[in-house]
Amino acid sequence: MSESLRVLGVETENGTQATEYLDWSETRGKYLDELIEFLRMPTVSARGDMEPMKAAADWLVRRLQSLGAQTQILESSGFPIVYGEIKGDSSRSILFYNHYDVQPPEPYEAWNSDPFEPTIRDGYLFARGSDDNKGSLMSRIHAVEAILKERGSLPVTVKFLFEGEEESGSASLPGTVQRYKDLLAADACIWENARRDDAGNPSVALGNKGMYSFEMRVRTANTDSHSGKANIYPNAIWRLIWALSSLRGSDGTILVDGFYDGVPPLSQADEELCRSTPANGEAQARKLGLTELMSGNDNLSVNRALYYTPSFNIQGISGGYTGPGHKTVIPSEAFARIECRLVGNQDPEDIAGKITRQLEKNGYSDVEIISKKAGAWPYRTAVDHPFVQLVSRAGAEVYGRPIVLMPSSPGTGPRYVFKYVPNMPIVALGVGHANSRAHAPNENIAVEDQFLTTKHVASILRHFGDADNSGDVERNK
Repeated sequence: MSESLRVLGVETENGTQATEYLDWSETRGKYLDELIEFLRMPTVSARGDMEPMKAAADWLVRRLQSLGAQTQILESSGFPIVYGEIKGDSSRSILFYNHYDVQPPEPYEAWNSDPFEPTIRDGYLFARGSDDNKGSLMSRIHAVEAILKERGSLPVTVKFLFEGEEESGSASLPGTVQRYKDLLAADACIWENARRDDAGNPSVALGNKGMYSFEMRVRTANTDSHSGKANIYPNAIWRLIWALSSLRGSDGTILVDGFYDGVPPLSQADEELCRSTPANGEAQARKLGLTELMSGNDNLSVNRALYYTPSFNIQGISGGYTGPGHKTVIPSEAFARIECRLVGNQDPEDIAGKITRQLEKNGYSDVEIISKKAGAWPYRTAVDHPFVQLVSRAGAEVYGRPIVLMPSSPGTGPRYVFKYVPNMPIVALGVGHANSRAHAPNENIAVEDQFLTTKHVASILRHFGDADNSGDVERNK
């Protein structure tokens, strides 16, 4: 390899290690153009359209092959799951999990630009999937390429796993991971995403909450009726409201018998982490036009609520008439969509049974659970795991400031499927920021964060290769 292509470690103004190749304007322009090309692909898994999903999977296969990766499309019951592998110099291996599908862009009118025509404004890149998860996915590919240009080989074996159904519940992933568990086994995993917090601090997330989501339906009569008879005919919406109120108190306490079974008390280490992790409660409240969050604004209360406490949320209610004009009607049918975020050892199937039994106990056996939309188990890597500390050190070098360790993401993801790959620490890091608007109109990332995350990934690979020689990180058994 010529010296002109060799990437050298250089000191930046803040004293952190950077990668010269990733700072070249030519490199940055090429990588940004490539990300924009990827973002133009309308890979909305919820639409069920195979054509754009297959096109994106094929694009990723070609890109991985350009790195010298051995690739294959893993057997799956749904959209293509892309796998690639590049052997490294040491015996260690890292798995990169990401997804190439995105959320639906609607409502289009709420976007300031076309969600599938990426636009840069004031240093921010706006497009559906920029934060969740195409920016992070490309940071892994670009980091690997940068190291290959630096030294011609990788310090560790890297494995890429890109699925196309994460935004729709990852229905195919558990079966695929179980089927290919030996192929996917690695000493550590870099997960799809994390974001800067409200104070601008870079963060990594060590887990996900689980989830059980479902729909409820109430039918009180075989037809709607004139509201003049509201004192004698039952109203389905009232019935639904009362049933929901019997499951959750006004203070947020979930009233389902046994719901909190499996929720462990805070350990001393967890409590210390909650107190020391910046929650930026006041900033979060101001962002929503509030003075105080439901939990309170202090670090301990916010972090305990976000990461260690289950929730019971109403996503939406429908029924009756809300159109133009005036319709005096008693609704005979009402629906609600509910999600429960789970922590610790809570099991979504167990939670489903407890909610059904609680409705019956409270006298609401007529309230039907008509659709179980999604189920996922909680999963978390211990904060004191050596790989977590390695990721934190590598990030501090790149950002020139400490990395905030988030014990979990408040959201849900399919980390739990890697129970088939035991003892593998999983740490999430990504390109987003506190106002990236993932899942919402005007999703965006800071362009500079795209390159900083790429450098962070590259730094992790280097440190992990060094750890193979030093024994600083235990091997996955």
